[in-house]
Amino acid sequence: MNEKMKEILESTKVLLVEDDISLKEMIKDLISPYVPIVHSAKDGEEGLEKFNLYDIDLIISDIHMARMSGIHMVKEIRKFDPNIPVIFLTAYDTDENMLNAILLKSKNFLKKPFDKNQLLVAMVMAIAKDISNENMLTLPQGFQYCLDSKKLYHKTMEVELTRTEQRLLFLLLIHRNHTVSFEMIEAYTWQEKGATPDTIRNYINKLRKKIYPEIIKNIQGIGYQLTL
Repeated sequence: MNEKMKEILESTKVLLVEDDISLKEMIKDLISPYVPIVHSAKDGEEGLEKFNLYDIDLIISDIHMARMSGIHMVKEIRKFDPNIPVIFLTAYDTDENMLNAILLKSKNFLKKPFDKNQLLVAMVMAIAKDISNENMLTLPQGFQYCLDSKKLYHKTMEVELTRTEQRLLFLLLIHRNHTVSFEMIEAYTWQEKGATPDTIRNYINKLRKKIYPEIIKNIQGIGYQLTL
């Protein structure tokens, strides 16, 4: 693997979803030397839980799993993150699987068995394409925001955001200069978990500290507005 490929993967946080324990451990061992962290899950249901808990840059998922398939999991993820790159793994491919993978904008489709180089190249291609398609929004005071990857940068350095902060900032930015209601914030950012007004206020304050206080205005009794 050349240096450029290593650079692309060295900051890539991976979610690996596979119900075959031995294969999951083998894949984890293969990619761990090249990426900072691999979160693993035994099925789509656990994969969805971990996606909501952790900051993920790339999903590698089996398609056929008992409790929730990879296709079903990614359909749920696509409701809140339309652009995260996905590589599907399968022992056999059908026209229906291929169509579903295309509709879910998967970056690659690897048929088992595959070797280490095939997997690493697929990962690099998925991430490189994601980087090249970034839709950057320029913010005041040296900040930039990528609408595709939901990442915030300050003078080329990435600003660390939690998954909840990513969702909240994304929602405010796509509705920039318009008021976003408390109800919309709760439904999109916390989904079925719900959030109290105090929780929402705390996360707004966290974002203000990571960017600058004046960017998010409190619209009394209604919600918040990010102004540019």
